[in-house]
Amino acid sequence: MYRDLLKAIADCFERIADDHAGHGGEVATLIEQCQQAIKDSREGALGPWEQRELDYARAAQRAGWLRLALTAAEKALLVSQLPPAEYAYGANCGQPAA
Repeated sequence: MYRDLLKAIADCFERIADDHAGHGGEVATLIEQCQQAIKDSREGALGPWEQRELDYARAAQRAGWLRLALTAAEKALLVSQLPPAEYAYGANCGQPAA
């Protein structure tokens, strides 16, 4: 599933390389598909890092920054596959101490 989504994101990048017009809905759909794929692989749960990236992807998509939105959605997919120690380090890196 992830491989198919990563390919779909790469294909969408190519389509919007020169013109973003008319692709906002396609990008929004890809973001939702990424979220669902992550949830499916984690028994319905989204980690904080994935949630942050997907929120960022949605905000970028709404603002018309479609390539940025795709990058954030792709990052959410990729970080969801990290081993726990790497995930914990990356998710907390740069975050203010509690």
